[in-house]
Amino acid sequence: MRFVCLLLLFVAGCGAAPAAPVSSVGYPDEVRSLYSTMKWPADVRPDLEALIKATAPPAGEQGFARQALAVVNTCAWYRSWDAAVTRGDSAAAGPALDAITNLVTRYPPEDDRAGRQFVRDAAVRAAAGDPAPVRDYVDANCFDTKWA
Repeated sequence: MRFVCLLLLFVAGCGAAPAAPVSSVGYPDEVRSLYSTMKWPADVRPDLEALIKATAPPAGEQGFARQALAVVNTCAWYRSWDAAVTRGDSAAAGPALDAITNLVTRYPPEDDRAGRQFVRDAAVRAAAGDPAPVRDYVDANCFDTKWA
């Protein structure tokens, strides 16, 4: 339950910063455009069409794409790192840990103190070899994400 609440705080915080206007391209194009600008692990990618369907906001509302992709990108890096560590693949674990430490920690907005602290703590613990926070986040926030 704590992690679901964390996600709600994280998502609510993401909405605090106004997203750039999307003109008339619509939500699916906004998601595809943002997705293409983000760094993703080679081994874990979301099913983009399923993500678009699952996260589409009510007509006329914007800003959900950035929130959805930040959460799913965090899920992807956490899953990639955990899988690499589990199979003893340090070559794959290194870049994933770098993303967990230097990319994922930038997603929560400044005013989302709980979210920022969680991802920082998860990065520190992952660097020390402790997968618990990473697994907890994935279990609580990534359960309905479809992966390609």
